[in-house]
Amino acid sequence: MTPWKKASSTASKTTKHRSDEDQITPPKKRVVKVKVIEHLPLARIASQPGRVYVFGTGDCAQLGLGEDMTVRKKPANLAALNDQHIVDIAAGGMHNMALTKEGKLWSWGVNDQRTLGRSGDEYTPHPVEGLDDIKVVKVACSDSLTVALTDLGHVYTWGTIRSAEGILGFSKETEVQALPTRVVGLKDIVDIATGTDHVLALDSTGSIYSWGNGQQMQLGRKILSRRMLNGLTPESVGAKDMARVGAGSYHSFAIDKDGKASAWGLNTYGQCGLDDAKVENIPAVAPIKALKNEHIVDIQGGEHHSIALTEDGRLFGFGRSDSHQLGLGYTELPGTEDSTSHKKAIRTPTLIADLPPIESISVGGNHTLALTRDGDVYAWGFGEMLACGNGVEEDVEKPLKLHGQQIEGAKVIKIAAGGQHSVILAVKP
Repeated sequence: MTPWKKASSTASKTTKHRSDEDQITPPKKRVVKVKVIEHLPLARIASQPGRVYVFGTGDCAQLGLGEDMTVRKKPANLAALNDQHIVDIAAGGMHNMALTKEGKLWSWGVNDQRTLGRSGDEYTPHPVEGLDDIKVVKVACSDSLTVALTDLGHVYTWGTIRSAEGILGFSKETEVQALPTRVVGLKDIVDIATGTDHVLALDSTGSIYSWGNGQQMQLGRKILSRRMLNGLTPESVGAKDMARVGAGSYHSFAIDKDGKASAWGLNTYGQCGLDDAKVENIPAVAPIKALKNEHIVDIQGGEHHSIALTEDGRLFGFGRSDSHQLGLGYTELPGTEDSTSHKKAIRTPTLIADLPPIESISVGGNHTLALTRDGDVYAWGFGEMLACGNGVEEDVEKPLKLHGQQIEGAKVIKIAAGGQHSVILAVKP
């Protein structure tokens, strides 16, 4: 997930993309059979629809409740989507996507860099344009880019990529892409993930491709500062036999078919799981040794913290902790003091205690949501923007069960944590 920042509007450049027929034909190579990895989390659209609820701060249209409703302390129903058969949700830094049972997308939130994939009102949900004959099965939101995975294994993106200096671009030819466009060169994709300004895509053979901004090594390859636009083209990170991808704002994750997790990218707070304050960046895919005895099924990051989910429903947190992003009840390991940084961190993956078995996680910029197998939600972390849904503008030190009059008696089926807001999908009996 991504930290929040409102970017200035920028007009997009138009360009003509080269077709497959225009590409130079490479010399013939020896054909090598690649074994498709078994038990991959092949993206399939969910069948159970629910109602969307939002909470947190929405002064930049994140809540979708209209221009006059900019704060919700507790979950509030997004009534505009009640008849749309929503089966999945995604939250970016300041925009959101809702996926229908039919594979269509609705969007709302900041549209400065065309992240909504449409024109019109930002404060209420409307359909994404240009996907009429396309069925989306998964969607992910970065800070200024949206990524959609189709049932045919194709990837569509729109918006732009930013760097520390400002807009980097959508591609070498296009600065801002207004409507969904297919990513050339990617096929048979089964999973996607986004950081603040980078994207990961996993194909059916277990290979991972990355593109975007590589200033913090989050792409798993070296990008020269004078050739930063090269990062906008998807390239393999060199990993094999992987079964899932995940991302933090400036770091990346992969899980292999045996449940072993790896990471690369920014590690200033130990958010890559490497307990070495001297290693600020991990340039290539590296196993998280501290989790080698755990079977990991999901791993995601926020701005500078990370959460890992095990097969048996336990959570491990590591990284920055000054706003209780890890939900441990403390900001440093007892008896230790991190003198290498003015910000507190827990660099060793540490079990988050006193939680029931967890089904799924969503990590926002500086807060986290966890969905239990019984359909309850726990939240913790930075609370000033009310993104934890507890109604108090204070940090939440330990996982706190989400309550609210509008979701009383409901079973939550999906969660999405954004920059300063959160979105859930729930079903009432």
